Amino acid sequence: MLKYFVSTHRTQGERDNDSNTVPGTELVDIPGKSHEDPDDTYCACARSFVGFISGQATTTAEVAESDMTPVEYIRGFHAKQIALGFKDTPALHASATNDAVHLLLLAACWPVGIVVERRGDEICVRRFPDQT
Repeated sequence: MLKYFVSTHRTQGERDNDSNTVPGTELVDIPGKSHEDPDDTYCACARSFVGFISGQATTTAEVAESDMTPVEYIRGFHAKQIALGFKDTPALHASATNDAVHLLLLAACWPVGIVVERRGDEICVRRFPDQT
């Protein structure tokens, strides 16, 4: 079973600057950031995840699993980059593969159901699966 991050509404509201505009549950990516402050009141780029399909942001993600293969996940990640308008080059493919593998390795570290948040360059546990 493959573990990966999906958007979640669980624990939304625990921080004053929480938000989730991702419709439903969707695979998420870690976007680039324009600054280092996860508590910036004007820009949420240092505290957000972004939906693969919707492109919408959320401040919380959850580890999920399915029988999706790593190859299918990486293909989806690469397709997302192309859909965003990036030119499909060998460099884009390599970058998308590296970024996708990085996310898969992070998700593999935690149990299914754990809720995480992003604080700049860190992914931190917000709630363990056995907590309500």
